[in-house]
Amino acid sequence: MMQLNLTHDGRDYAAWTPAQLIAAGVPQGVVLGAFRSARKSEIDKEAERQRLHWITPGAGQAMTYARKVEEAKAVLAAADPVPADYPMLAASIGIDGADIVAVATTVLAMDAAWAQTGAAIEATRLRTKNNIDQASDIAAVLSITAAWPQPAA
Repeated sequence: MMQLNLTHDGRDYAAWTPAQLIAAGVPQGVVLGAFRSARKSEIDKEAERQRLHWITPGAGQAMTYARKVEEAKAVLAAADPVPADYPMLAASIGIDGADIVAVATTVLAMDAAWAQTGAAIEATRLRTKNNIDQASDIAAVLSITAAWPQPAA
């Protein structure tokens, strides 16, 4: 059972189970609120783990992906794109495509695929957290599971 940390009526409770908190006189509503909050935090962490099945972690990598998408859109809008004008995409020539246009096309296809998967993960995360908020007791919170999208085998 999940252990909770909370303060109630000036007393700190660290690493107590819901049953222990209730037995100590903490109102069930207070315990349920703390339990919901802790469970929703777990859902947020699991959503991030699920995202990492598809993407590379790190703020720098996220910035790189965003820049590649920006450059890819510019390449496809340009009449005669010059690779030197698109350094992030140029780094992938010969890997993600034979030329700058092919790389741009690949990047945008990958971004579109991620948008679908990312949206499915976000919908699952939000729906699950909403279900937790609607749960009437701890047993109901415990019964809520998330059906995360799965990577292809």
